Amino acid sequence: MTPLKSIFEKITIEKSLIYLIIIIVIIVFFFIFYFFFSEFNKGIILTSPIGGEEWEVGGTYKITWQAKNIDKVGIVLYKGKDPQWIAKDIYAGVGSYEWRIFPGQPYGPDYWVAVFEYPWKEGNKISYSRTSFSLVFPKTASCEGLSIENQWPYISSAIPDLRYVFITDSTYNGNLGGLEGADKICQEEAQKKGFNGVWHAFIGGDEDNQLAIRRIKTKGIFVDANSSLKLASGDTCHRLIAKDFNEFLSRFFALSRINQEKLEKNFLKKLDKIWLGRFDEKSKKNCIPIEGPKTVFLQEQYSYTSTCQNWTNGERIISGYYDYIQNKKGNISLPTCYTEEGKYTEVAIIGGLSTGLTGGAEFVNSFTPYQGKNCSTSQYLLCISE
Repeated sequence: MTPLKSIFEKITIEKSLIYLIIIIVIIVFFFIFYFFFSEFNKGIILTSPIGGEEWEVGGTYKITWQAKNIDKVGIVLYKGKDPQWIAKDIYAGVGSYEWRIFPGQPYGPDYWVAVFEYPWKEGNKISYSRTSFSLVFPKTASCEGLSIENQWPYISSAIPDLRYVFITDSTYNGNLGGLEGADKICQEEAQKKGFNGVWHAFIGGDEDNQLAIRRIKTKGIFVDANSSLKLASGDTCHRLIAKDFNEFLSRFFALSRINQEKLEKNFLKKLDKIWLGRFDEKSKKNCIPIEGPKTVFLQEQYSYTSTCQNWTNGERIISGYYDYIQNKKGNISLPTCYTEEGKYTEVAIIGGLSTGLTGGAEFVNSFTPYQGKNCSTSQYLLCISE
């Protein structure tokens, strides 16, 4: 290689490095410029509520905003220092959020809404109502006095999407006439009580599409069907059970002392004696342990059904079982299953899943929707309006 050629190659390499450095500098400058330009142009403006409004507790109102170069927003309500979440992780581009004001929400003046860049950190963009606004009870239907007196929310029947709930007065064994028969029982007891509408039993059958949580509509606010006060307008006041379906379900798993604070006494008294059957996806289909004194016979400690044969059998034990254990088997063949410990056993009890209490002492008792009881047991039904 000649010295002249080597020099030219060196110059070419140096030029390439210079060009590469220039390109890198341009790219870095572009990103820095874009970052600062975007940050500088970030913004959010709350356009409703701006202040001075009177929004009714129990109503639905639209919170709106305009956002630029912001991905997601959070919305809070506050009065004083402590904010209360309304919504979080909302795409900023939608520009609005339908806020259903929960009926238990405290009312009064001096409320503010803030919408901000989510998740919050120091320096994020935020916008507030221009002045405060008020949360008020419906002018035509108020259960305010009853709520204050009992220190618990009471909801007016004028509020939409109420789901009325009651527990039957009568008890029934496992022969309910199937799921349709259970619904019929609820409908008949509702009519006797003067409750209008269509009623269903909150109870599940054998099939996955018959789970108790799938047999009713989940939307709505759950209240006691028994009214506690009639207003001058003709509307009635009802004790709040749960503000939504998830909170309603939590009543079946709550500690006894928690439910004592939140449920009416007679309702609570019946809550551990309700037929449920297959409540949800976690409910066993068979081989459920039966609550009560344990016998020496393993087959008498488990049930081969969790729904009293889809609510058509009110017997405790399968027909001919005692002849079977006295070696007079005849044509009798017992069902079989595996216990929770994986032990194979014959099964003789006809049982169904029910609500119940677990735990030793009263202060640690908790409710469960998975307690097995034999089908000759008399229990209540939980009825819910459509």
